[in-house]
Amino acid sequence: MIFDLVSWNIVLGVLLRTVIIFFFAFLILRLLGKKQLAHLTYVDLLLIIALGSAVGDVMIYDENVVQMISSMVAIGVVGLIVKVINEFTSHSQQMRKLLSGEARLLVVDGVIDEKALAHEDLDKSQLMGVLRLKGIDDLKQIKKAFIEANGEVSIIRRS
Repeated sequence: MIFDLVSWNIVLGVLLRTVIIFFFAFLILRLLGKKQLAHLTYVDLLLIIALGSAVGDVMIYDENVVQMISSMVAIGVVGLIVKVINEFTSHSQQMRKLLSGEARLLVVDGVIDEKALAHEDLDKSQLMGVLRLKGIDDLKQIKKAFIEANGEVSIIRRS
């Protein structure tokens, strides 16, 4: 039987390593800033990376049954982590803010907040490029502009 081949120490090790690496990667992504997301949440991006790695390793390398079960445990743990995070963020504003981030005001009444721009690791030329793609060619057209939690720039135009 397959389970006779599996050491539960190995399974627990995979579980622990998966949790540690998932949250370490989450921290690194948070530190990189919103512009890295390209319209994904941090959790979405980590889910893609983690599942891609766990699935890819088993598909590419000549694995034995124990390594395949380890990958299955890792995939299950990642799925469970994402489910728990989604549950927490759907019920708690503070958890949503912590895990997903929040919108940051970049432009007010046509004036760029340089400190906010630097905090998001953006420069003025990058912001202006995004604004041009949204049909804004003059900052005076903007009442407010935000960088949303998913990295998208949203604009409230002047009336």
